[in-house]
Amino acid sequence: MNRINIIKIAAVLTMVTLALTLTIAASDWSQFQKGEVNIGRTADSAPITAPDDTASWNHHTASSPWSGIDTAPVVGDGKVYVVAYNGNIYAKYLNGTQAWTNTTIGGDGYFELATPAYNDGVLYVALSKGNVSTQTGIHALYTDNGTVKWSNASIGDQQTNTPVTYYDGLIFFGTVNMTSVNNSDKGYYYCYYANNGTQKWVRNNNNTGGGYYWAGAAVIGDYLVYGDDGGYLASVYWCNSTDVDELHVGSGEIRSSIAWNVSASDSNYGHIFFTNRTGNHVTRIGFDKSTGEFNSSDWWAHNIGYTTSTPAVYKGRVYVGSSDGLYCLDESDGSEDWSFTPNGGVQSSPVISTWYDNGTNKEIYIYFTTNCASGRLYCLKDYSGNTAAREQWNYLPSGDNAGYTLQGAAISGGWVFFGNDKGHLFGLANWTRYDFNTARARESPKKAWAFKHQVDDSPGAGDPSKEFNATEYANIRFDDTVYASNQSTANGNYAAHRFNFNIDDNEGSWITKINVTWNGKGYRGKVVGNDDGATLYIWNGTAYEELASNADGTDSTLTGERTSSISNYINSGNVTVLVKQKSPQYTRGQTTYHSHIETDYVKLVVTP
Repeated sequence: MNRINIIKIAAVLTMVTLALTLTIAASDWSQFQKGEVNIGRTADSAPITAPDDTASWNHHTASSPWSGIDTAPVVGDGKVYVVAYNGNIYAKYLNGTQAWTNTTIGGDGYFELATPAYNDGVLYVALSKGNVSTQTGIHALYTDNGTVKWSNASIGDQQTNTPVTYYDGLIFFGTVNMTSVNNSDKGYYYCYYANNGTQKWVRNNNNTGGGYYWAGAAVIGDYLVYGDDGGYLASVYWCNSTDVDELHVGSGEIRSSIAWNVSASDSNYGHIFFTNRTGNHVTRIGFDKSTGEFNSSDWWAHNIGYTTSTPAVYKGRVYVGSSDGLYCLDESDGSEDWSFTPNGGVQSSPVISTWYDNGTNKEIYIYFTTNCASGRLYCLKDYSGNTAAREQWNYLPSGDNAGYTLQGAAISGGWVFFGNDKGHLFGLANWTRYDFNTARARESPKKAWAFKHQVDDSPGAGDPSKEFNATEYANIRFDDTVYASNQSTANGNYAAHRFNFNIDDNEGSWITKINVTWNGKGYRGKVVGNDDGATLYIWNGTAYEELASNADGTDSTLTGERTSSISNYINSGNVTVLVKQKSPQYTRGQTTYHSHIETDYVKLVVTP
């Protein structure tokens, strides 16, 4: 196949939780650029600070020296899916635990470029059989176990290089016949029934321009809209492929999917966005959703260099990649708002998390990859009035795991996923840690508090109530065997420490796991039996629930977590934790045996 020359040489020349559960808060990223209009954005959160190594993961699939994962991941049914080298398909739970692998329907197609589509428990996969020229196959796999629902293994002597688009019980994709390094021969667009794999229609390109390479379709109302290698746009009825409109947009292969953005003032009108590879442009053209017709008088084009990137549009700005970097353009006229130069060319399509946008002041995060030998994933922040790119972080896979990263990322439920040519699939996430060493705990007014003294057998949410002093706060900032301590003062009471952590407003509704770790000592003077040790609790809104307990009076650690009914444990934005010694104060004769608690360090970790 010609992908080495088309992509790799061009890139060089341009220097370019419980594992089995999914929170309802995580939405699907069900196909390329999120959905059937390739919008490229989601309201789900994603890491906005450098990913946490202990939360993130990577999995090596299969690869050859120049091919590994060259499709974008998709997410559905609580799993992330990717098509890799030789047509092998991998499914991972979002936290990285292996779900299943299917290696039976691929086998000899080195470079797989067709991103699959997910819907309602089924993954739809288009594969190219063979290295250079090929038999295209379309397949449906059950996502609970990876078994085949149906398979149509021989469609034609073509390559399947476009994303698969799912809509209303149908799947759409395009094919191409490559005749030289940089050009393509005629291709076809196909429609298949998703329930049984039978063909509904097939349409050739009516012009002489070429086939469909990365030219994914958008479903806009009653119409399927896509471009081709001859620089033509087609609008057809998706139900039967009847031609509606065709527009030649100039020289240069259209090697991006079509992104649709509806007008804020007219739900039947909007604009399509796309790029062309040799024309070096990103283009906006008006489209009437009610008629399926292009408005060639309502357009602009902006030169950004070599590009195969599908634009993402949000609140008046267009984000798109090229060999020169990532561009942010004004949606109304295509003028440049800002650009960013990463460590290599951006052939990927940027994706956006809008979760931090409060509706008044735009605050969004853009994720994209670079297609160079040390390919990275970047996170940029954009906000209202921003005139320069603001890099939040970038992630370079370690050692030999780094490689060309052709396709971009997918976002779901606090995670961002991507793969590279070394065959690694990465899942990056952040845990948020609350302890008394963070700026939040020490800022004014405080967002974390610590209290001491004693409790009886039925402590309430406000017990004990004596706040730590400055020295005691300093002593629990680090896990360093420097303690804040106290003892009980009344018989029948237990020494105790209480900790309140105020959870960030923009995390509370997304938390899938709360983990508490306490390190310290709990002991009492011996009377009879073993009365050393401590118990760790969390407040559930009405009472304390036990998280962990021990019988060790020396320095030790208690840890516990909750992964369901999370809202019960967040009360008025606070999580309350209690640790108490296991034995009450006791007086015998002239001797009082006090209950003691010594806290070395305590932390709360939440997983969004």
